[in-house]
Amino acid sequence: MKMTKHNPEERELMYDNMVKRTTWCGPFAIATVCGTKYETAYRTVRAIRGKRHAKGVTATDIKKSCTKLGVKGKWTNLPKRKKLAKFLPTLEAGKVYIVEVTRHVIVVDTRDYTTIDNQNPNWTAVESTKHLRKLVHRVFEIENPKLSAPADYWLFPLEMMMAA
Repeated sequence: MKMTKHNPEERELMYDNMVKRTTWCGPFAIATVCGTKYETAYRTVRAIRGKRHAKGVTATDIKKSCTKLGVKGKWTNLPKRKKLAKFLPTLEAGKVYIVEVTRHVIVVDTRDYTTIDNQNPNWTAVESTKHLRKLVHRVFEIENPKLSAPADYWLFPLEMMMAA
């Protein structure tokens, strides 16, 4: 059974001459967990920040943007930073997270152990992400993601679901 989960579309083009606009990781993560288009999340972040762009958004900006788009969550700072590869097994199964790694944020879905970010805009297995060696700074646990669960997530082996 093919899994279909929300994936924000590419940014709208600024000009008719096919000049692509940069997609930033913060708004991409917000759009993913809130189930919106990238452009909606980008404009929300810009309005909250009061700036022309959404590059380098803070944890507070992400939380405020998610709240404005109807998604609740809570940031947790790590007492000691760990590499993403060592941190992933500590996440509770069956939840969605925005994980802040060194100079970047990614979305991790522990319902099916996949991840997505603006640099790899397709859902992939967590062990395949190129960010495994980056340090985790904090994690945003999403209470009510607007990201549909995979239809067959109950079929995953129990030991995979209880890995946390």
